[in-house]
Amino acid sequence: DEPMKTRFILINTSHAGNVGGTARAMKVMGFDDLVLVRPRWADVLTREETVQRSSGATDVLARARVVQTLDEALDGVSHLCATAMTPRDFGPPTRAPREHLSGLVALPPEQQPSGVAFLFGSERFGMANEDVYRCHVALTIPTAPDYGSLNLAAAAQLLAYEWRQALGGFDLPAAGPAPQRGSTDGHRHRRQTA
Repeated sequence: DEPMKTRFILINTSHAGNVGGTARAMKVMGFDDLVLVRPRWADVLTREETVQRSSGATDVLARARVVQTLDEALDGVSHLCATAMTPRDFGPPTRAPREHLSGLVALPPEQQPSGVAFLFGSERFGMANEDVYRCHVALTIPTAPDYGSLNLAAAAQLLAYEWRQALGGFDLPAAGPAPQRGSTDGHRHRRQTA
């Protein structure tokens, strides 16, 4: 059981594929609480592109909720992390995910938030200032100085990974026998060329 509830919130998402990609990013890191605020399509969770891009994370899509207000999406979480490509003059401090998230986990249990929400704005415009101002921190993923444009689902994957690592990560899978297909193909090739 996780020490803190984790929620991913997509605000005004306009591309169905990003909803599916975010569901996949969450599932692979062990998270399943996805909330969409006023997505472009009311049926986005069942659209073909969403389901295809989820690549098997249909349980996350089935559990996801669509709400009309950010207040509804935030119910039950107490620490809000905006995502921002560029720092703002006003609002919460801008921090790198690894630094901020490891600090949250290092807090004494009685000071840790009951839940953490990662908020993502629309693909075209990002988060509205008033939504960012409600947050405790604006997380910015360090990127190349001359090109910092991340796809929404890619940004969700990076934050899901950083949060999972801060929470203790997962063990590497145990090593198993090498796949037989490659060795058989190589053996067959050597026989044919000999």
